[in-house]
Amino acid sequence: MPQSFVNQALARCSVKGSKYWFNCNPEGPNHWFKLEWIDKAIEKNILHLHFTMDDNPSLDEATKERYRKMFVGVFFQRFILGLWVLAEGIIYPNFDESKHCVETKDIPHKFDYFYVTSDYGITNPQVFLLCGIKYIDGKPHVWILDEYYNKGTKKNKNGQEEKITKTDDMFLKDYQKLIKDIDIRKVIIDPSATSLINLFKQNKIVVKEADNAVIDGINLVLNWLDECRIHIVKEKCKNIIREFNSYIWDVKAQEKGEDKPVKQNDHALDALRYLLQTLFPNKKRGAYFVK
Repeated sequence: MPQSFVNQALARCSVKGSKYWFNCNPEGPNHWFKLEWIDKAIEKNILHLHFTMDDNPSLDEATKERYRKMFVGVFFQRFILGLWVLAEGIIYPNFDESKHCVETKDIPHKFDYFYVTSDYGITNPQVFLLCGIKYIDGKPHVWILDEYYNKGTKKNKNGQEEKITKTDDMFLKDYQKLIKDIDIRKVIIDPSATSLINLFKQNKIVVKEADNAVIDGINLVLNWLDECRIHIVKEKCKNIIREFNSYIWDVKAQEKGEDKPVKQNDHALDALRYLLQTLFPNKKRGAYFVK
């Protein structure tokens, strides 16, 4: 809950001898609760108990092992070890081109489904990712087969970059060129892109509005990378590979106790996050497929 809500709740504990009980998962060390309560435990007469997942008597070992595999990096440190640590540096440190990139000749011959996922942009890049979903040993894997990445610029006769604004109708034509004759199950689009969503629906394209939860989506991408379930065709998808190597946490937001990525080099990665978070969300720590 936000600090304002907690403060209002505390103000209502007016009975003599009242006590406060807090239970929380840690975030960054600059989060307001860490600074105002845990760091002032002696001053505020607080008993601070640090539990890890292994202290939970209701979880069996198989469940604990499943949870351990669901979190990577900073999220593992927070949710499994119970540590108040910074989300800093590169957001996907477990991305490895040698593990996650494939050549065209290594693409499977058949897929279970095809999807396109989109990050909408007029002044920012507009992205479409053509993705194939294939189940291997009961687990879904995603192949990013091709990308459309419109930066909103073009080179003039002198080789200089010039701004060029594309309309939704132009994006629709570019989408049709990208998919060719592939049977696309659904197109996943950020719900804020209402004009593009409406245009696609008018053209009888099945659209699913994306679940755009940032932190949950980042954790999901980290998890899929860790399990080597993301495969990128490197000859076709140079921009998403570039973004993986340059997508970083916002240091200034961390100073305020917030986890936010820097809003640069994130357009193809946002589209990938939309795909996984929308189709395979973690609900109550268990993933399932939303058709």
